[in-house]
Amino acid sequence: MKRCTPAAAAASFSLILAVPALLLHLGADAAMAVFAAAAVSTAAAMALGVPWGEIEETILRVVADCIPTLLIVILVGMLVGIWMAGGTVPALLYYGVRLIAPGTLVPLAFLLCLLCAEFTGTSFGSVAAMGLTMAGIAATTSVPPALVAGAVVSGAWFGDKMSPLSDTTNLASAVSRVPLYDHIGSMAYTSLPAAALSLVLFTLAGLGWSGGELDTGQAQTICAVLEAHFNLSPLLLLPAVLVLLVSLWRLPAVLGLGLTVAASAVFALVSQPIGLTALLDAAAKGFSISTGSALVDRMLCRGGIASMADLLVTCILAGVMGGVIAAAGILDVLAREVLLRFIHRRGPLIAAALVYCYLVSFLTAGSQTVAIIMTQQTFAAAFDRLDIHPKVLSRTLEDAGTLSAPIVPWGPSAGFVMSTLGCSLEYIPYCWFIFLVPLFSLLCAATGLGVWDREGRPLRRRQKIFVRLF
Repeated sequence: MKRCTPAAAAASFSLILAVPALLLHLGADAAMAVFAAAAVSTAAAMALGVPWGEIEETILRVVADCIPTLLIVILVGMLVGIWMAGGTVPALLYYGVRLIAPGTLVPLAFLLCLLCAEFTGTSFGSVAAMGLTMAGIAATTSVPPALVAGAVVSGAWFGDKMSPLSDTTNLASAVSRVPLYDHIGSMAYTSLPAAALSLVLFTLAGLGWSGGELDTGQAQTICAVLEAHFNLSPLLLLPAVLVLLVSLWRLPAVLGLGLTVAASAVFALVSQPIGLTALLDAAAKGFSISTGSALVDRMLCRGGIASMADLLVTCILAGVMGGVIAAAGILDVLAREVLLRFIHRRGPLIAAALVYCYLVSFLTAGSQTVAIIMTQQTFAAAFDRLDIHPKVLSRTLEDAGTLSAPIVPWGPSAGFVMSTLGCSLEYIPYCWFIFLVPLFSLLCAATGLGVWDREGRPLRRRQKIFVRLF
């Protein structure tokens, strides 16, 4: 096997990153862009002398790690289809249109999705349930859909990062060997200030549209159509409440979503005039209805496993690409022989880990699992050498690895957001929480606030005040 030199690693890195970016710029499908990048990374790995058997073994291991995510995507697709057919989403839309004003829509989208994701531990589920409702309400106002989508994503990924039920939160805690709630407490130093500032920004943005009125004609049409085709009642909100109850029982995400899907199916059969076969079709192929209103049809004809097919393929291909890159050791060489060789202070090391984790995420199509694991393995020894507690590294893994997923244009998370909310990549600049967190992470690295030595002693005494407050 050839030794991957820093020059070869840098060239391979640049080429692999350039391929999906170029193809997406040319208008190629996201799955094909990731497939092309996986093919280029495979060619680069073999050119570096990595045996095919080793590449294949690493691919299988990384793709296996993606199975829980794939199951969540499948269950979310089923849940959206069932909630459409069973009247849960129509009820959320109906009452939302009647109660939410344009000026409060944006901050509420952020807060409600934040709470939903915090309780459930799943960003995808939060986007599919609460986010979809907020996007539907936005269609009746003059508020830009991209702004609402940015607020939805910001809130949803807060929960994906801070919830003790989240798979990424548990993963970062486990690989760094940090107790779960110590890890979450460490993340408070970057996430809570970023969330507070994001809420201020989303509130100001919402107030900027407070003068805009609901399109009353459109709103009345939506409500009339929903009343005509569904048995509407506040009781239809119970399946959404069930998602929160399942989280209070601290069930794993896959099991909790599975139980929610089953309970929602029973509830739909009881509350709506729909047969079992039609409900199963909605879960598999998506809900379909012709109401006579093109706007309502666009809102409701969603969901189903079939709607997630492209996303599932992209997830698998992203896992393949991540496995090949891991087998080739390209990023490992760049970090160990370029970055870590010249870093001898705590602040620059934390900043380097943050940047490296971002690079891994973008190079592997937003694979949170690969970004978290590879960055921890690369930087753990250096953090230990400079006497930095592992919970600083575990926090950094999530500040970059978890939060970067929905802003990788060719990644499956961005594809999920666009397909679920019916928006374009224009939502990314409005993901203010996701951009603010790394800034606070760098601030902590520069000041020593929220940084501890290996014994857990704070490097700055003032942070004890922060701990008492939160």
